[in-house]
Amino acid sequence: MKKFAIASGLVLAMGLATSAQAHPENSGYWDESKNATVWKTGTGDCWRHGFWEEADTVEGCAGYKAPMAEAPAPAPAPKMMATVEKHIVYFDFDSANAGDVSDISSYINSLKEVTSVNLVGHADRIGASAYNDALSMKRVNAVSEALQAGGVNASAISTGYMGENAPAKSCDGQRGSNLLDCLRANRRVEVEISGKK
Repeated sequence: MKKFAIASGLVLAMGLATSAQAHPENSGYWDESKNATVWKTGTGDCWRHGFWEEADTVEGCAGYKAPMAEAPAPAPAPKMMATVEKHIVYFDFDSANAGDVSDISSYINSLKEVTSVNLVGHADRIGASAYNDALSMKRVNAVSEALQAGGVNASAISTGYMGENAPAKSCDGQRGSNLLDCLRANRRVEVEISGKK
């Protein structure tokens, strides 16, 4: 009978050894060898083995603390890109009527930041030099007023005029209406817009 009891005890111990192990993920606890489920006592406590340390605590067992989730990094502030854009407003012969410049004012107003709006007026070579200076100044003022009417801040606008001294085309050999048509490239206001978008 005594031999039978000892044999039974050995068989029971061997059975426990093969069915209960400490898996790496449950280090410090006895668990089921097949699915790594931690064994629990009748009162619901996890069954620790003799080498258990506080750092071994796993979810579902006493003392477990879920790791603090890291707060997401704040979204980076949107970056503004510096931009320089050029436009040209053309004029009829001997005219200072700027016409429709709403496309230019709309673009300027779309920028997140307007650094400067530089306007330079020009005239063709027909007529006296002093007259052409005055005409190029009238043209640049007309464009400035039209842009301001379109909502562009006057403080961003700077103006200058060149008269007939900076032609875009020479039109040599042209006469009459052909000359006037060719010189249209010189009857202009150049608009240079600097800002950020």
